[in-house]
Amino acid sequence: MSETPPTSAPASDEPLPGERQTRLSGAWTAIVIGLVALVVILVFILQNQQTVEVTFLFFKGHLPLAVALLFALILGAVIVVAFGAARILQLRMVAGRARHKAG
Repeated sequence: MSETPPTSAPASDEPLPGERQTRLSGAWTAIVIGLVALVVILVFILQNQQTVEVTFLFFKGHLPLAVALLFALILGAVIVVAFGAARILQLRMVAGRARHKAG
């Protein structure tokens, strides 16, 4: 009883038709993810419509709970982006100085 190894297609780095990642496929993926996120946010807003009192610094008012939480989320995202951008700028400046010093 001799066993023959299974034959397989030759391995190549060339992607098969329809397997390649394109900008259009990336755009469709982003659109689908965005729509799913939008639906989740809308469901969240519709389920959290009770009014709450919000006090921030010298501002005071009443907002739906979901809107207040979304404002907090947006403010937190802005703070994270600001710190991230500052860090990237700092690293670019350090790299630029090192490049200038070496060259």
